[in-house]
Amino acid sequence: MNLNDITRKAQDFLKTEKGESVSDKVLDGAADVANKVTGNKHADKIQNARDNADKHLGKNDGDAGRGTPTADPK
Repeated sequence: MNLNDITRKAQDFLKTEKGESVSDKVLDGAADVANKVTGNKHADKIQNARDNADKHLGKNDGDAGRGTPTADPK
């Protein structure tokens, strides 16, 4: 199995319900850590970055986790 196969499998997984759930949990965790480290001084910017990352991962079904729903970029 080469790197292209692994990448394709990861992309396919992220398009599933389970993959979307995993990516949301990882993004939420990263945002929580960033907020903790910064003392919530940049919470709006961190949430915006989290939501933008979520747009590029997973199913793009408009569910941006704890943020506001986003439109499908297509």
